[in-house]
Amino acid sequence: MTIDRVLGGLLILLAVGAAWHAQTLVVPFAADPVGPRAFPTIVAAVLGLSGLALMIRPGLVATEFGAWPRAVAIALASLVYPLLLQPLGFVPATALLCFVCALAFRATLVGAAVSAVITAVAFFVLLDRLLDLPLPRGPLGM
Repeated sequence: MTIDRVLGGLLILLAVGAAWHAQTLVVPFAADPVGPRAFPTIVAAVLGLSGLALMIRPGLVATEFGAWPRAVAIALASLVYPLLLQPLGFVPATALLCFVCALAFRATLVGAAVSAVITAVAFFVLLDRLLDLPLPRGPLGM
């Protein structure tokens, strides 16, 4: 079994767990008709389809030398991200995650910083202002 098949199986397991957890979210009275279950369910579906694609496609994924440390950096940043949401707030925590991801994809320091801030603010506007989803504000109120 190749590493991409293993990763595909892990993504499918993660998708099943995310979908199950999404269905346990409690919908408060007079909530939005879509409710809090929709977004995590969509994410679970994308994860599951991605995992399935990795499992059924032929051939190996060619990785370049030195890709593993960058992948580990993104994985660690993604694991730390939810822990930073409450203490820092959505915008700073998301900017940090985006900054690490941009550096992992070999952006310059300035480019990574600028793109991280723009991405975090854009997501904040989209989720908080346009979709009216409450996001953690943190000590800075953002």
